[in-house]
Amino acid sequence: MAAVNHWTREQLLVAFTLYSQIPFGRLHSKNPDIIHYAGLIGRTPSALAMKLVNFASLDPFITESGRRGLKGVSNADRALWAEMNQNTEEFDRQCQLAMEQLEKPVTALQDITAPDYSGRERTTIVKARVDQQLFRKNVLGAYEYRCCLTELEEPALLIASHIRPWSHAAEHRLNPSNGLCLSSLHDKAFDRGLITFNEHLELVLSPQLKKLKSSISDVNFTQYEGRKLRLPISYPPDAQQLAYHHQHIFLSKA
Repeated sequence: MAAVNHWTREQLLVAFTLYSQIPFGRLHSKNPDIIHYAGLIGRTPSALAMKLVNFASLDPFITESGRRGLKGVSNADRALWAEMNQNTEEFDRQCQLAMEQLEKPVTALQDITAPDYSGRERTTIVKARVDQQLFRKNVLGAYEYRCCLTELEEPALLIASHIRPWSHAAEHRLNPSNGLCLSSLHDKAFDRGLITFNEHLELVLSPQLKKLKSSISDVNFTQYEGRKLRLPISYPPDAQQLAYHHQHIFLSKA
């Protein structure tokens, strides 16, 4: 892609894909990922970083936390954000196509769901749905990259769990208050209804888990029964969504 004064749609789609995964604090021109992709789309690292911070000014997760992006948001930026909200399936398809059509192969792309944001400077940009990655980025950021139950802090082992499942209510898909940061094991248990949280935000185990006798089940589940989840710095879990999970997902009977 050749550099031009106005951003092409393909350049914007690549930039939005990057924004969906790179933490707010790393949206700067010295970030290796921004340098790498800036070269692929024919922009300077500073220009790409500025575009990402423009997107931040449209992100409710950023603006409602008291932070702000830049003021130079273009009509094209606004239209792209609106498009993502209006037709996520088609928007995601176009983002993936734009990434695949870059001039050079992108060796960092992997078909995984958990990019590594731990202390290293390089972020693994993954080939995944941009809306799901944006949800993950915001939920993990709200919980400061720690499991809200166990305090596990390894990002590669953390999942942004939907409280009300992705397929049950489209209007809640991107809302960080419909998410919990859980370890991959506890995410799976939560997703399958083996654990839930009550109205006091305390962990509840299903009868199916409580009948287990192994030491490993004690270590991973029994010791946490009744523990109150660690609250995020913003977007606390929605009580209505937790009630939905308790009533419709949780396996309350043996």
